Amino acid sequence: MIWFLLCCQLTQNAGAGTVLISNIPRADSLVAFVPADPADAYNGWIEHYGRLYNVDPKLIRIVIDKESQFNPKAVSRSGAIGLMQLMPETAKALDVQDPYDPAQNIEGGVRFLHSLFDMFDNDLELVLAAYHAGPGLVKGLNRVPSIPETIEYVDYILSRYGGGQSHEIVVQVTEEGVPLFTNRPK
Repeated sequence: MIWFLLCCQLTQNAGAGTVLISNIPRADSLVAFVPADPADAYNGWIEHYGRLYNVDPKLIRIVIDKESQFNPKAVSRSGAIGLMQLMPETAKALDVQDPYDPAQNIEGGVRFLHSLFDMFDNDLELVLAAYHAGPGLVKGLNRVPSIPETIEYVDYILSRYGGGQSHEIVVQVTEEGVPLFTNRPK
């Protein structure tokens, strides 16, 4: 009897005065496993597609974190979908069948980043601006557009990816007349 009690890990009141002794916890008492870092769930795909398309996995992680905070079901106000926030037209052009599928979304997003690196001769600022505002706009301007959200996006990623690059802060006035503080005076 003592051996039996030592092997049982859990005693539960099953209701109606009944006591249930079991080594299997009730489903409502289980705590789901959540990785310490949400990126951990996608590291394999990030590393694989980063190597395949020659895009730094660190950059991919920063883009995913900024775009969706590692939420594969994220949908933006503009309709961008999934971890890397692919627009439906972009997903279709990249032959991504299910943009909510993390593997397909990461593969499509990294392939898109790779094509932007080719298009903009590895200029990271222009690549990030094109990922955010669209390659057509950036190609036409040949600079980061004066859209506050795009400038903030580029600065955010560069500040986390570039690490330790210090630039003085300058004030720019956008085409709409909005003052903008940035460390990228272009």
